[in-house]
Amino acid sequence: MKTGIHPESKEILLVDRSADFVLKVNSTAKTVDTFEYEGKTYPCIFIETSSASHPFYTGEQKILKTGAVDKFYARMKKAESMKK
Repeated sequence: MKTGIHPESKEILLVDRSADFVLKVNSTAKTVDTFEYEGKTYPCIFIETSSASHPFYTGEQKILKTGAVDKFYARMKKAESMKK
């Protein structure tokens, strides 16, 4: 690679706090936070979802009935009761 035209790559951590999961990667992303891992302090990015917490990978399904979905179920329930 030519010097001076590529961004600086460094070792950082991707930290999923909800699942206590840490992934060490090389990245050019700019970081603000730091995190201590295996006795060493690394720059880090905190993420909300990783393979350790995503329902597709964990097998846990979460069904949330909010807003438009609740209205749909209410209409379906009303339609069924009117048929009877």
